[in-house]
Amino acid sequence: MIRKLFAPLALFAILSTQLTATESIVRIAQSLSQSKAFAGGTFLVKIRIERRDLNSFFQIEQELPKGMTAVGVESQGATFSFKEGKVKYNWLRLPAEEEIQVMYKVTVPFDMRGKQAIEGRYYYILNEEKEIFNLPKNTIDVIEFIAPSDSLAEKTLLGMINNDADKPAYMEEAKVDLEYKVQILSSTVEMDRDSIRKEYGIKEKMQVENFNGLYKYTVGAFGTYEQARDFKNKLDFSRYIPFVIAYNRGTRITIGEAMNLASKKKSVQK
Repeated sequence: MIRKLFAPLALFAILSTQLTATESIVRIAQSLSQSKAFAGGTFLVKIRIERRDLNSFFQIEQELPKGMTAVGVESQGATFSFKEGKVKYNWLRLPAEEEIQVMYKVTVPFDMRGKQAIEGRYYYILNEEKEIFNLPKNTIDVIEFIAPSDSLAEKTLLGMINNDADKPAYMEEAKVDLEYKVQILSSTVEMDRDSIRKEYGIKEKMQVENFNGLYKYTVGAFGTYEQARDFKNKLDFSRYIPFVIAYNRGTRITIGEAMNLASKKKSVQK
């Protein structure tokens, strides 16, 4: 016997929850830990069951959007499994508690974008017949990951000094024109600078450049590293991770290279 389920949608803050229609003996509510998730990030799915004296086999099955993976967090006596994109919870007999809760963590693939539906079905046995109902449906909005700063590899390079025998033209000691800026964040897609300033509470004018395939958002233009460092230290580190970057004659170089050039320039001036 298959019974179709039509359920109203109820939203609570950032969580969306639905209850099944009265055709089902049990009540099911599903919620997500957040309304948006970063590509490559994670979120939690929580399912609450009010068993209402049902004491039989019970199964939950959900097929996640392609590329998402899941691991069990809370099972309350059920057997959890994830295989070929499907999440399953199986009870041979529901626990005695009136309210049962399960939870699993979903990992989002890096190449996923846009709104993704989380839905499925649940089953139980009543009068020796298998009853099938739809689970409540939730939607997660997958958005582009925005790094608060550059990758660890790039930050490591900031402390290196270029000692190659054939240095590029912008490293010629005779043509030193150093400038320092403070980088706020980087992104794989171009963003609205005014929105970033509002989001992070930045009053200064913001510049953007494309460097190594990433959009870099910076503030300030300082003549010395110390000036840029002092400005950086006054920013809000609790909301993002700013750091100083350097240029010579308009070309981005590492901090190590900049300090090397600055020290040689001082030697020449003396």
